[in-house]
Parts: sequence; structure tokens; C-alpha cells
Amino acid sequence: MKPAITDPHHVSGNTTILDRPAKALLSVNALNALGNALSNIFINVYWYKLTNDMSQTLLFNLASYLVWLPAFVAAGWLSKRVDRTKPLWIGSVVQMLFYVVVLLSGSESPQFLLPLGLMYGIGQGFYWMSMNVLSIDVTEAGNRNWFNGINGAAGALTGMAGPLIAGALVESLPSMAGYAAVFLASLLCFALSLGAALLLPKQAAAGVFEWRSLFGVLRHREWRHLSCAFVGVAFRDGVLTIAIWLWVFLATGSENATGRFAFATTLLSVASFYLIGRFGRDRYRWRYLVLGALLMGVSLLGITAHLAAWTLVLYGVISAVARPFFDTPFNTLTFNAVSRWDQGGRLRIELMVWREMALSAGRISGVALLFGIYRRGTEGLETSLSMFLVVVIAMGLLPLLFIRRAMKDQGKVIEK
Repeated sequence: MKPAITDPHHVSGNTTILDRPAKALLSVNALNALGNALSNIFINVYWYKLTNDMSQTLLFNLASYLVWLPAFVAAGWLSKRVDRTKPLWIGSVVQMLFYVVVLLSGSESPQFLLPLGLMYGIGQGFYWMSMNVLSIDVTEAGNRNWFNGINGAAGALTGMAGPLIAGALVESLPSMAGYAAVFLASLLCFALSLGAALLLPKQAAAGVFEWRSLFGVLRHREWRHLSCAFVGVAFRDGVLTIAIWLWVFLATGSENATGRFAFATTLLSVASFYLIGRFGRDRYRWRYLVLGALLMGVSLLGITAHLAAWTLVLYGVISAVARPFFDTPFNTLTFNAVSRWDQGGRLRIELMVWREMALSAGRISGVALLFGIYRRGTEGLETSLSMFLVVVIAMGLLPLLFIRRAMKDQGKVIEK
């Protein structure tokens, strides 16, 4: 596998013109993002309230992460053999079915956490494989930044509005009726997203899924280093995206407060993403990565010492500002590597599958470790959590070592 020399995509003269497939895909993802933003936090809170057992909620997430990767691989195979839009349809349908089952089972849903987790992971795996590929297929080099900008803005708006609306709705309705209303709203969003997905034109199959090229990735130094970085980043983020919201709810006892916390931190992240996107310079990419990783590590020191409302707020503020400084250059580095090694698009799906394999290894190991801690019971829990968070901090910093090496492999000049 050799790096591609040229960009295979045509460069459009107008960078702000999007055709119908691109607009339809933006609608699909915006509606899907809203559905997830409404329920992602509160589905975990819902099950914790029903079971009063953190390990059960973590079991659901562990099951979803375990099946996410096989679903992602199956979607990649289907994209190359049949049609690139089919996995998007399948993912949307499974996401709808997940909320149908949750709504129908009501307070009995904790009895089905394992199969529900598997269903959720299948839906997410199929959806995101297709979305990642189609986002490149329906755009050109000239308008891709505009597409990504609109997509990012829609994600930010839904990420702010969804938890805020959901938290207020849950507390304003009696008993568990608020949760049912939120899940029903998510179901509607996914149904509308599926409707928009059906408007997408058929994307021709790209040939045979090249398993040999997939596993041959590790022959290349750059991808070995990036793979190690993916594991570390996913270990940290896979745990924190679940645990932080549950800890915030436990510290405040309020869904409304949890939703407001999510709104505020997302708003800070949007501002930080804008600043780094508007004023950031490529020559300082390494400095941004180091600053972001260090600040995210610092943000966890408070809750490592003492898990309380004020330390969670401190974490939320610092990490919200810091994350864009790490994520923006890291994502650029990653997609530059994909575009250089994808053989003019021929191996793009295989490279995305490999990236997901590394991310899944990090997510699964992190959540499995936290699940084991809570499964042991409350004895020594505080000490175990503190030790675990030290590991999370270390895993979040470790990628800097491998990213530096990957940047050297890409021939980048690293600021000293």
C-alpha cells in the first residue's frame, strides 16, 4: 500500500455551493444528531434511576462498544459490495427500533440492558461507517470545508439544545413521563433522519473489501503510531462521555441541572472550536496538541482527588475549552493520513475500519475497567476511582508521544 500522490476529487470553483445529495446528507446528520443529543445523556441516567446500580448502566455501554466494531466492519463490507447508502438506512432503522423497544418495555427495560446495548451498538456502527464515507463522496475538495463547517455548526447547536430541552422536560413532567417524552422525541428525529436518508441517490459499490490491505496498515510506521494514539484517546473519551454525566447527576440530583451543565460546556467548546479554527496556525499544531492534552489532564485532577459538584464544574469548564485545541489538529493529522494512503479513495473504507478498530480497543478497555470497579461494590470505591482516573489521565497524555512520531512521519516541522 503506497500513499496517493494527488487528490482524486475535483475542485469546484465555488466553495459555498452544495448539491442536493450534500444538502440531504446534512439534513440526515442534523436530525440524527438532535435525536442523540436529546437522549444520549439521559438514557444512562434513566437506567441508573431504575436500577440504582452504576455497573448496570456501564454494562449497556460496554455491550454497545463490543458490537460497534463488528457492525462498523460489516457496514464497510456492505458499502463496497452493494451500495454506500444501505448501511446508513440500516443504522437509522436500528436506532429507531432501539427507542421503540425502550418505550414499549418502560420500567422493565433494565431487564434487557445487554440486548439493548447490542442493538444500540449495531445502529451506531452502521450509521457512522456510512456517514464518514458519504461525507467525502458527496463533496469535493473545493466545498468540503463549507460542508464540514455547516455540519459542525448543526452538531454544536443540537449538542447544546438537546440536553437543555431534555433535562427541562424530564423535570417538568411527573414520575418517568418526562423520559418517555424525550425518548419519543428522539424516535421522531431518527424517523425523519431515515426519511431524509431515503432521498440520497444510490452510491455505486466500490468493489471488494480488501482484508489484506486492512491488516497491512501496521506495516507502515505512520499508521502504527496513529493507531496507538487512537487507543489512548478513545480510552479517555470512551469513559468520560459516559461517566461524567452520571457523576454530574449524582452530585446534583437534578436532570435539569445536568442538562444545563451540558449546554454550558458545549457552548464553551463551540467558542473554543471557533477560535482555534479562525485564528489557529498550522505551524503551531504541535503546541496546540500539547496544550489541549495537558489541560484535559489537569481538568481531571480535581475529581481524582475528590468527586464533588465543584470539581465536576472545574473539569467541565477546563476540558470544554481545552478539547478543541487537541481534537482539531489531531483530526486534521488523521484525515491527512487517510487521504495520503487511501489510493485515490480505493482503500478509504478499509482505513476508516482500521481506525475504528483502534478506537474500539481503547473504548472497550476503558469502560470494561470502570465496569469492573463498580461491579466490585462500594467498598474502597473512592480509592479505586481515584486510581482509575490517574490511569485515564496517563492514557490521555500517552498519545502525544505517538502523535509526535506520526507528525515526523508525515514530514511535518514540529515546533520546539
